[in-house]
Amino acid sequence: MTVLDPVQGVAAAILAHFEPPPPPRGRRWSTPGQLARAIDRATRQTAALDLIDRELVELADGDTDRLQLYCPPQEGKSQRVSRRFPLWLLAHDKTLRIGIVSYNDNKALRWGKAIRRDAADNPQLGIRLRKDTRAAGYWETEDGGGVICAGIAGGITGEKVDVLIIDDPFRGRAEAESATYRDAAWDWWESNGSTRGSSRFKVCLMMTRWHCDDLAGRLVTREPGRWRVVSIPAVAGKGVQIKGADGRAKTVWVADGVDPLGRAPGEELVSVQDRKPGYFHGLQEVRSPYVWRSIYQQTPVAAEGNMFRRSTFRYWNPMPADLSRHGTADGRRVDLDSRPVFLDDCWRLATVDLAASTKRSADYTVVSAWAISPDGDLILLDRARKRVVEEDHWDLARPLVSRWALATVFVEKSFISSTMVIDATKAGLPVEPVAADTDKVTRAVPATSRLKAGRVWFPAEADWLDEWCDELAAFPSAAHDDQVDTLSYAARVVAAHWLPQETADQVDQRRTAGPADDGAIGQAYTASTGAEPRTGDYMSMDW
Repeated sequence: MTVLDPVQGVAAAILAHFEPPPPPRGRRWSTPGQLARAIDRATRQTAALDLIDRELVELADGDTDRLQLYCPPQEGKSQRVSRRFPLWLLAHDKTLRIGIVSYNDNKALRWGKAIRRDAADNPQLGIRLRKDTRAAGYWETEDGGGVICAGIAGGITGEKVDVLIIDDPFRGRAEAESATYRDAAWDWWESNGSTRGSSRFKVCLMMTRWHCDDLAGRLVTREPGRWRVVSIPAVAGKGVQIKGADGRAKTVWVADGVDPLGRAPGEELVSVQDRKPGYFHGLQEVRSPYVWRSIYQQTPVAAEGNMFRRSTFRYWNPMPADLSRHGTADGRRVDLDSRPVFLDDCWRLATVDLAASTKRSADYTVVSAWAISPDGDLILLDRARKRVVEEDHWDLARPLVSRWALATVFVEKSFISSTMVIDATKAGLPVEPVAADTDKVTRAVPATSRLKAGRVWFPAEADWLDEWCDELAAFPSAAHDDQVDTLSYAARVVAAHWLPQETADQVDQRRTAGPADDGAIGQAYTASTGAEPRTGDYMSMDW
């Protein structure tokens, strides 16, 4: 008997943790990848394929019955999922009926033909084919199992399947960008794909993401909580552009959730193609952000935007505080395209979109801090976004209120009796209702108008800026629209409450110059009272 010292024992335990699980009773190959290597020594294995193997085994044996797998192109996912996985299933259960669906018949038939050839060329698998059903797209085993292949347009009709594999429902970006094709894929799922299942029905959707409203996106949005999603990006984390001390832009990789492969932010995918280190980083330099985010990072967004166009987005940068100014904002300033604005001259407020669930599929609670400049520009100062239960809403908002000395919090009227409103009121902060009396799209129209007019500004250096802009650009097709709602509310607040104001500097200049014309405040006085404006200091009048 071999006795391990403590260090060897720990090392052995760690290695055992990463060993593939032992095959269930009667299973010769523990994973599809192991079977693939047994019949084809040229099979390559990477960390991504190891993960895909584990997920496929869990789909076959565990409680998961809906699985989505995303991965960059040319990394072996189709070979593993659409060819080796069905073969592995049939090698251990010859009675399984497996359906394979792709964007057209030819793509699906290719997999049916390859699986049939593998079964015939490897008698050790024990898969005996019936002689009367050997077509590439439809064949059966002598034990009652088999494979049926079809394109999205044709579908699987008149057949029950135990396992359904959906391999790239779109031919490419052109189809994914077409609402007609996206609707057709969804119609197929609702009327055909989801109705073909037997009592032991399992589904694997495997694809490269093309569009935020592709089949994968719709399934996650419209069937929340039903799907296990495994997304493997080319580069771990999310790249954020910031300015270094030398003024030059550089990319910093920040964590965007937990990487499924355990990589550090910025670490590349080890490719099945033996690509040199730096390949994906180099590819990012020559691909548009739209293509990079969707095809390679599996986080698609609308390219130029739908209702909210990226070309209308404007960004502010921080300026050094002017400590000679006294106020609750401590002399802080922002630069609106070379136009400095003191936050003490602005009305600062928050708009809140509340949610009351922490489930992964639930909406977020979003608190957005805003400043309205004396000229009426809407400036996004900060944002907090998290899935929290109702009693934690105020804890999410409070740091923003304190950091930016916000004067008012606007909350949707239906939530005016919520815990957050009660807590904010106890803290001495005025809470005002904002009505959500129309649908989200109609409600967003005033905000789009302000953006087109160049009157909305976002913080250029916020580490969450991509997340904010992507949601706006994808609206109304994105999975979440909570941030959009806070922008819509802010635009309504400006329209309902704002009147032109004088800055402190303007007041000082007017006092020095003596009486002047009525100006903006005099016009407001006339509008509100019907009386002719009086000369004098309107800022000091008893209104």
